[in-house]
Amino acid sequence: MNDFKQGDLPDGNRKSYLLKKRKKRKLTYSALLVFLLVSILLIIGGLHYYNSVKSSLNQSYSTTGLKSEKTAKQLITNQKPISFLILGTDVGTDGGFGSDRNRADLTDSMMVVTINPKKNTTTLISIPRDIMTSISGFEGSFPQKLNAAYAFKETSDKSATLGDGVATTMSTIEKMFNIPINYFAMVNMSGLGDIVDQIGGVSVQSPLTFAFSQETAHATGNELYQFTENSTSFEYAKNGEDFTKFKKMNGDAALAFARMRYQDPQGDYGRTQRQRLLLQGIVTKMKQKPSQVVNLKFIQSVTKNIASNLRADDMMDLGTHYLSATKNVKSYSVQGEGQSYNEVSYQRVTTMQRQAITDMIRKSLDLKASETGSEFGSDTTENAIAQVGLADNMYPEFNTEKDLNLQKSGGY
Repeated sequence: MNDFKQGDLPDGNRKSYLLKKRKKRKLTYSALLVFLLVSILLIIGGLHYYNSVKSSLNQSYSTTGLKSEKTAKQLITNQKPISFLILGTDVGTDGGFGSDRNRADLTDSMMVVTINPKKNTTTLISIPRDIMTSISGFEGSFPQKLNAAYAFKETSDKSATLGDGVATTMSTIEKMFNIPINYFAMVNMSGLGDIVDQIGGVSVQSPLTFAFSQETAHATGNELYQFTENSTSFEYAKNGEDFTKFKKMNGDAALAFARMRYQDPQGDYGRTQRQRLLLQGIVTKMKQKPSQVVNLKFIQSVTKNIASNLRADDMMDLGTHYLSATKNVKSYSVQGEGQSYNEVSYQRVTTMQRQAITDMIRKSLDLKASETGSEFGSDTTENAIAQVGLADNMYPEFNTEKDLNLQKSGGY
């Protein structure tokens, strides 16, 4: 459930938002976090096409203006650890991230990525979209979900750049976990199918059995896919009844595999796992037959669906000097506890659960240990906190020393 209510959108454009929301019901959002894909892409074939794609990469550039971004270029120059916020969304357009992008959409997938070239390690931490938060700059709207931060900034200021909207999300996360985030990469999920089709499809083993309709976002309806646990094969029925079996996913099947949420017993955590499996399948296919899949058309299909505060030259430097760190990838998820407040579903995260994330990220960035940030990210009034309560008081059993030990959530 979205957390926007009547009057929540700063511009009051409730009718426009509801029209966009109806579309979302047909396209249950997913996250394909493709920063590593782009870095590997540039190493495999980008040098050959570099001059051709440099302009398109730079056109997708949008600065956040945050302090943590301003120090990032020197970090890359000195080959120091860096951090990214990767966002999966449908805020782009069919032609990429243009000026006509959908400003009221939500960033429904978020992952903090740290890359340490000295230790040759990459750490991925998936952050639930439903974390209850106080959005930086919009504290008066508390409580909101973290995935609404981008939309609040974008709809409140028509002159705001895409980077300004992302900066609101980044700033909120930085405060919540007391960490710096240097860069972002926003992935237009509407373009994921094009990428999978460009490489000739992928084979991915499903971790569970489920059905998903692209039309209804549930287990029944037209455009119905059926996936089977421990199998790379799946079935598809355009009319929802007459199924045909396939061994390899095309773009539409990949989107169905990555978007399903409601049937997964692990909810967003399970969906994130399937997204990682799909990303792994794409990267594996690229590595196996780079000469067949990496060409100018493929590179352009990727770059037009990515927006970032990373310029092409810096991205190339990352691909050159940081790629070895992707050989040792560890993946984790932020653990939270479910709460329904005013008929809206949230995730609540205790101090110890946040501290575990803070410790992991700061260590991977070679920073000194420090206390985690505030539960809601930005300031809130005592009266507002009294209304929703504190996670530490509500879930003391998840605020113990054992919660400082992160559980891996899969890898590559």
